[in-house]
Amino acid sequence: MRHRNSLLLASTLLLSFFNTVQAANIVASLDRSHIFIDESFRLVLEADDSVDDDPDFSPLNKDFEILSQSKSTNMSFVNGSYSRKGVWSLELMAKRIGALTIPSVSFGKDHSPALRIQIKDPAISKQQPTKNEDVYLQLEIEEDKAWVQSQVIINVRLFSRISMNNLRSSELETNDPDAIIKQLGNARSYEAFREGVRYAVHEIRYAVFPQHSGKLEIKPMVFEGRVNSGRARSFMDQFMKAGERKRVRSNSVSIEVQAKPANLKLSDWLPAKGITLSEQWSEDVTQLKNGEPVTRTITINAHGMMAENLPDLGTTEIDKLKQYPDKAVLENNVTDQGISSSKQIKVALIPTRSGGFKLPAIAIPWWNTTMGKQEVAVLPEKLIRARGEIAKTTPITPTNTDKPAKIIEDKASSLTSPAQVSHMGYWPWLSLILAMGWLATLFALFRKKTAVTMVKAMPDQSSLRVLEKAVHKHGSNNDAQQTKDALLSWARARWPDLAINNLIEISQHVPAELAAEIHNLNTALYSSNADQWQGDALLQNFKNFRQKKTPQSHNDDQSLEPLYK
Repeated sequence: MRHRNSLLLASTLLLSFFNTVQAANIVASLDRSHIFIDESFRLVLEADDSVDDDPDFSPLNKDFEILSQSKSTNMSFVNGSYSRKGVWSLELMAKRIGALTIPSVSFGKDHSPALRIQIKDPAISKQQPTKNEDVYLQLEIEEDKAWVQSQVIINVRLFSRISMNNLRSSELETNDPDAIIKQLGNARSYEAFREGVRYAVHEIRYAVFPQHSGKLEIKPMVFEGRVNSGRARSFMDQFMKAGERKRVRSNSVSIEVQAKPANLKLSDWLPAKGITLSEQWSEDVTQLKNGEPVTRTITINAHGMMAENLPDLGTTEIDKLKQYPDKAVLENNVTDQGISSSKQIKVALIPTRSGGFKLPAIAIPWWNTTMGKQEVAVLPEKLIRARGEIAKTTPITPTNTDKPAKIIEDKASSLTSPAQVSHMGYWPWLSLILAMGWLATLFALFRKKTAVTMVKAMPDQSSLRVLEKAVHKHGSNNDAQQTKDALLSWARARWPDLAINNLIEISQHVPAELAAEIHNLNTALYSSNADQWQGDALLQNFKNFRQKKTPQSHNDDQSLEPLYK
């Protein structure tokens, strides 16, 4: 009996674990985040086909009116894997002003995440519609305060209770000729009520970065379109005639742009809503090997700032640690909230001794435009450790190179004066001739030994040729890892008197063009894009380097078969 109870308990636990693992993935999203009361917005729920049941939307009725709803199914078949998603789209309208919660929607035992939403009062708008006005255009600035070079969000809304098409708008302009203006995505369309009247709304959002302090004025915008249907208020109302052109002009708005605080350096002025620093490593930094590269990727993320304004990060020289920074990658992402940007810097590090290396902390001062104060984004100092010894080769040099000179000096010092030679007869002269012959023989033997040594230091051309073909083969197949191995084998054969352990060391002995492509290969190997590496540029520069005159004679080069057939 006890055994049966234990088995039943285990089965229950396994079933509970299985249900947890199989829980459906449900994603909830809104079509926009800035919403006024009496404006419709769209809630989209996406769920895979493992949901437990159909959704129950009744909890939404507390604070929202469901104007319409629809369901669709998205199916995909990728790499032999089939997947299906259900998509529910609901058009909602809030029943009250304030910070509201879109509650979790249950799909049987599965639930969607809850969302927070701010419903605003249209009375705060700079312009209110005149009663019975058919079309009007509204400009508003969302920020309460602005700083020079900071992001200012401008909202442009066209309200129309008549049907219009072929809508066109003028460009957003300011009184700051140097201001940077970016449109935030495409125009959005939805419905809104104003003073009990239903309007179709077309909304465009902009991010403006003023470059001068003082009053920033947003000039009036103009919308134009053609009326294609509508209800005439009187027989003489020619404006409502279908096809007639309609043009409306907005109000102008302004905001005071504050200057940089006087106590801040210009280099420390980075106005943003948020800046963070992060890093990633291609290897375990506590298990590095001498002579082998590791890639450090530092990313600066900012909200409310263009990537072009993010600072450069210099490198601090560290003894016995070689550093090769790559070109920074900039990216600007447009969202409903504004511009989010990033700057990614990759640095290849090569330790040349065993032991630890302390990388100093990185600090970026920035100005919090929301709080109106300076903050600092910090990447803490990092300790990395390398182990093992770098393989070294002893250079082949002629031994006892100073002996011939020393022997000559010793022999010369041993000769007596001319008077002594004359007194001793012909024996000194005979000894001198024999000594000079011996020295000539010794010098000839020394030159022969040196020549033999130089020949041994030359690369073996037949083996080199095979290795060059291997580089060409793997590079043509765009195989980054195999190309790296082939290049290392070729370089060790090409320069046998050098200790070459990695691609960076090869780049130090080739022209700049080939070195750059080798560096790109090395970067690709330590990133997630190694399978996208293309070898054409590297092979072309490798071919150009190969065709230059080698230490071998010209005739010997001509006897070799061509590398690229």
